Amino acid sequence: MITTEKDDIIPIMDYVKADILNAGQLMVDDLIRINDEVVSIVDIISLSEGYVLEIVNDFGERDHVEVAEFDQFDLMILK
Repeated sequence: MITTEKDDIIPIMDYVKADILNAGQLMVDDLIRINDEVVSIVDIISLSEGYVLEIVNDFGERDHVEVAEFDQFDLMILK
């Protein structure tokens, strides 16, 4: 019989939708859903009619996404 201590158990965490934010409400380090992928915002560059978001996914791949000021995004948290 195998016994485990409570400290030996690794909890499984998953992303959960916490809110919906407009592009103007986003902040660096927010986790958002883009194209069914959860990404972290690394940098936000303001443009005349929106923003450029520098994002990074779980694999460390960086990308730039141009968004309009009132585009909406799911804010995600780990639970």
